[in-house]
Amino acid sequence: MSNKLYNVGAYVRLSVEKDESQSIENQQEMLSRFISMMPGWVEKKFYIDNGFSGGNYNRPAFQEMMTDVRSGNVNLILVKDLSRFGRNYLETGRYLEEELPKLDCRFVALLDNVDTADGENDIIPFINGLNDYYLKNLSDRIKSVLTAKAKDGQYITGKAPYGYKRDPDNHMRLQIDKNAADVVRKIFAMRADGKGVHKITAELNRQKITPPRLYYYNLKNPNQPPPDSIPQTWEKTAATRILENEIYIGNTVQLKHKSLSCRTKKQGKRDKDEWARVENTHTPIIDKALWEAVQAVNERGKSKYTNRREPQQHLFSKLLRCPDCGRSFQCNEVNYTRKDGSVTGSKSYICKSYATTGGAKCTRHAISENSLKQIVLAEIQEHSRQVKLDENRVSELLKEKLIGNSKKKNIAKSKREFEQKLYTFEVQTTKLYEDRCEGIISDARFTEMIAELEKKRCQVESELAALNQSESDKQERLSDIQNWIACVKENSDVAELDRATLEELIDKIEVGEREVVDGVKRQDVRVYYKFVGLV
Repeated sequence: MSNKLYNVGAYVRLSVEKDESQSIENQQEMLSRFISMMPGWVEKKFYIDNGFSGGNYNRPAFQEMMTDVRSGNVNLILVKDLSRFGRNYLETGRYLEEELPKLDCRFVALLDNVDTADGENDIIPFINGLNDYYLKNLSDRIKSVLTAKAKDGQYITGKAPYGYKRDPDNHMRLQIDKNAADVVRKIFAMRADGKGVHKITAELNRQKITPPRLYYYNLKNPNQPPPDSIPQTWEKTAATRILENEIYIGNTVQLKHKSLSCRTKKQGKRDKDEWARVENTHTPIIDKALWEAVQAVNERGKSKYTNRREPQQHLFSKLLRCPDCGRSFQCNEVNYTRKDGSVTGSKSYICKSYATTGGAKCTRHAISENSLKQIVLAEIQEHSRQVKLDENRVSELLKEKLIGNSKKKNIAKSKREFEQKLYTFEVQTTKLYEDRCEGIISDARFTEMIAELEKKRCQVESELAALNQSESDKQERLSDIQNWIACVKENSDVAELDRATLEELIDKIEVGEREVVDGVKRQDVRVYYKFVGLV
């Protein structure tokens, strides 16, 4: 019998299927009772994943347990059976045959009579294979049932689409939700009149109409404020999805995507001929005449882009940021036909929050690409001129900005003082041990004095660590300054901005809103450089 002490991590899992014999409580009781009977086993912690499939290992409690195993807090994993640990044949084998042995962690599956302390167990691969087969078989059966329901016109996916609600007498059928349906009709009517999706979104927000996700949340949680992750305003994507969805003329179109594997939630697109499209499955919100009129408007909108060249990355793509809402900018291209028949184009950038919500969340912050090129190029050229003129002065100014005046504190002297204090604590600790052994001080007094000494030592160690970190940060900032200066020198002769130059030099550019100050138009543009930030 081994005298090794085991800190046991007991893992229990219940998937989405209901099975009383596998209930969380049942598993906990069985494992806890077994731990209490085993000498040298200490119940360290229970890890519980309730409602998670065994097909993959990205489960919160499982990952927490593995973190504790890697840190040494747990050196024995106990499960009711192998299927609770997981049903993925390859991954389960990797954990049991590679990772856990490397971490010196024992594994016990109670009902399968598996204990890695007994050496290699020939039955494990067979049990894992059966569990994996069970998972695949279950997945195939579920897919078959859902496919049959979809082809019958039953609504099998998630929550009901905006404008509808589930029929309380038949959960797979849809009923009209009057309040939301009125909004849907309004959206289709505006589009049929030729309004762009941007203007439709702006109008919905102007009227303070609740957007779909927030609408669903308020229905389910009428007395709770929504989390920040739920948009408070309409966005173009929500309106676009409504305008392209056949659900509103009474047709149900499903199975547009397929699962790539029973072990992952990733999905791939199906070909159109694989979709399940069933007509007249529920009461329509709009008539077919309105639907066809709107699709004609949609097609005219798409035709503008049909003959355009392949999309290319714009000069300032992903570099611009709105200082007010924090979002990136989008580029708008406009072509103008001159009197002589020639076509000229221009580009401008606007805040993405403004673009997607019709101005409900932010303002335009618009700036033309030509203006932005002139501003940024002039600034880069000015920094280059200053570096050429006096590199040492530029370096010192950046040091003062990023590091401060380092002469205010003698770092080396402070480090020596801290190290001397730590040495003194070691001497005092040794003396206390000797005094206790010789009976000069009592055990109680020794415990009290050691605790006080340890508290002081931890404080000094913390201050020394902070000082060392500060010194390390300082050296890193000095290196950043030299890197920035080197980049500026390399681009000292730049006469025209290109994407490569921007990516090498610039981290982000903040573009403020235009304003008029004393009759003069003004717009803040702040360039944040790599390594040194705002100069």
